Amino acid sequence: MNIKTLFLASLLVTLPAAANTQSQSQTLIFGGTIYSGDPANPHPEAVGIEGKKIVAVGSYQEVSARLGNHAKRLDLKGKYLMPGLIDSHVHAAFAGFQGMTVNFPDAMSEVEQVQQFLTRSKDDPRLTLGDVELYSNVSLDYWHQLPLLDQVFNGPQYRQIPVVLAGSDAHTGWANQAMLRKADIDADTLAGRYAPLKGNFGLTPSGKLNGFASEGGWDAILKALPPVSDETIASAIMTAAKQLNQVGITAWMDPISNIRPLSPIFNAEPDRRDTGLLPAYSMLSREGKLTGHVSALALVGIHASPAIIDDVLALQQQFQDAPDVKVVGIKILQDGVIEYPSQTAKLSEPYLNRPGYSGKDDLDKLRFNELIRTADAHQLIAHFHAIGDRAVRESLDAIAYARAHNQDHRLLHSITHLEVVSPASIARFKPLNVAASMQLLWAGKNVATTLLLEGKVPPALLARLYPAGSLLQSGAIIAGASDWPVSSPNPFLAMYTAITRQGELGLLPPASEQISRQAILQAYTLNAAKVIGQEKEIGSISAGKSADLILLDRNLEQVASEELKETKVLWTMFKGKQVYSAH
Repeated sequence: MNIKTLFLASLLVTLPAAANTQSQSQTLIFGGTIYSGDPANPHPEAVGIEGKKIVAVGSYQEVSARLGNHAKRLDLKGKYLMPGLIDSHVHAAFAGFQGMTVNFPDAMSEVEQVQQFLTRSKDDPRLTLGDVELYSNVSLDYWHQLPLLDQVFNGPQYRQIPVVLAGSDAHTGWANQAMLRKADIDADTLAGRYAPLKGNFGLTPSGKLNGFASEGGWDAILKALPPVSDETIASAIMTAAKQLNQVGITAWMDPISNIRPLSPIFNAEPDRRDTGLLPAYSMLSREGKLTGHVSALALVGIHASPAIIDDVLALQQQFQDAPDVKVVGIKILQDGVIEYPSQTAKLSEPYLNRPGYSGKDDLDKLRFNELIRTADAHQLIAHFHAIGDRAVRESLDAIAYARAHNQDHRLLHSITHLEVVSPASIARFKPLNVAASMQLLWAGKNVATTLLLEGKVPPALLARLYPAGSLLQSGAIIAGASDWPVSSPNPFLAMYTAITRQGELGLLPPASEQISRQAILQAYTLNAAKVIGQEKEIGSISAGKSADLILLDRNLEQVASEELKETKVLWTMFKGKQVYSAH
C-alpha cells in the first residue's frame, strides 16, 4: 500500500457491510464542504449512508469502495453539509400548540386598535378553548398597559366571557374579571387558599385584583381551563417538528414532557400519573411520524421529596419502547424570570425597586440536595432552569452534593438560561461536569437586557449577562438552545448573536463574552448531543450514528458574520430520509 492510499484509508471510518444491504438504501454524498462535528475528522470528503445510519466517512474513493458501484450518488454541488442540529431546550409541543391559537399583536396602545383586532379575530376557530377566549404570545409590554386591557376586556361585551392572555415568557398572563370568577380567584380566596401566592397576583393601588398573574398565580388561572387532548398535543408536536426541521433541527430536549399545554407548572407536583406529552410523543414515534430524536425530561417540583424519583423512573419504564423518545431526566425550576413586574429570579442582592427582596429564599437545601443526589444515583440527567446568580449557585451546590455522595458516573447535568452567573459559579462548571444550555439569541443588547432591568437589578449583576465567553474560557461545555416558543427556534439567529453580541439596540457588553464560530457550531452539534444524553447516536457525522444531515446555502465557517442570520436550509435528512426540502 503506497503512502497516499494509506493516508486515505486512515481518514476513512467505516462499519462492516450488512449481509443483505439493498443498493437503493445506500447513498454516497459528496461534492460540497462537509462539516462533520467530529474533531478527529472535521472535514471529510464524502459520507456514506445505508438505510438509517451513517456507515462511512472519509475520502470519496474509500467511501465509494465501501458502498459499491450501485449506491446512489448525491452531489452537493458546492453547498455546505453538516450534522442535523440539536436544540438542548425547546418546548416543542407548547410551541406547536401556540401556533394553533390566536396570537395577540404587539404594539397596540389604543382601545380602537384592540377592538379592530378583536373584530378581525371573532370568527377564528382557534380563538376559544371551551368557553374561554384565549390569546397567546402576548408581549410583556402589555403588563405596563393594564388599564387598556381592563377597558377592553372588562367592558360590557366581556362581562360574561372569560378571557385569558398568555404572556410570551410562559411565566405570566392576564385574566379578565369573568375568568377570575371562573377560576374562583377573589379577595376571599386571596386571603384564604391563595394567600401564599398573593405576591403572584397584580393588585390595584386600592388592593383589588387587576388581572395580572405570574407563576403560581398564573397556575391558579390555568387550572380553570379545560385540558388539552392527546390528539391536539400530537398535532402540535407534528406542527413544531415540521418547523424545527425547516431550520435544521433533527433532535431536541423537551424539558417539561409530563405536563400538558396550558396546565399548571410552577406549583405543580406531578407524579407517575401525569404523563403530559409522553403519550402523544410515543404514539407519533411508534407510527414513524416523529421527525426528531427527543430526550424528554419530567418536571419535578423544587420542594419535592426524593421519593418522587421513583415516579420518574416509572414514567421512563412506561415509555421505554418508543424508538425516538427517551425519558432521560428531570427538570427543576430553580427560579423564575428577572424582568419587571414578575421579578422571581433568585439574585444574590435585592432588587433595587423591592428593598430586602431578592427572590424566594424558602429552599430546604438538604432535602433538595438529596432530591438531586437520588436522581443522579439513578443516572437521570438533572436540568435546572436558573436565571439569577443565586439560583445558579443553588443548582451547582446540589450537583456538588450529588458528586460527593454518589459513585462518579460522570453523568452530564446541565443548567439552562444563565442570565446572571457569578465568577465563582463559572469556575465550578467544568470540575462538576455541568454543561451550560444557553439561549444565546438573548445575548444581544435589547429591551429585555436593558430597559426591563436597569434601575431594578443591581448594576454589578448586569455587567456580564449571558457570560458564554467566560464559561467557555473556564472549560465548560456550552450547548445551543432556543426555549421556543419564548423566542425563535432559528439556530442561525442565535449563532449570529453568540459570536457578535449584537441585538436590536447594539452591542451587549462586554465583547469578551462573544464566542468563536467553531464554539457555536459545536454547541449545536456534538455538545448539544451530550447535554441531551444522545452523543453516541447523534451530534456528528460519524460511522454508526443516525443519518441526520442538513444542507445549507452557505458555508457557516467562512461567510461574514452578518450573513449567518440569513442562512437557509436547503434540505433536512432524519434517519436517512429527507423530511424537509426548500424546493
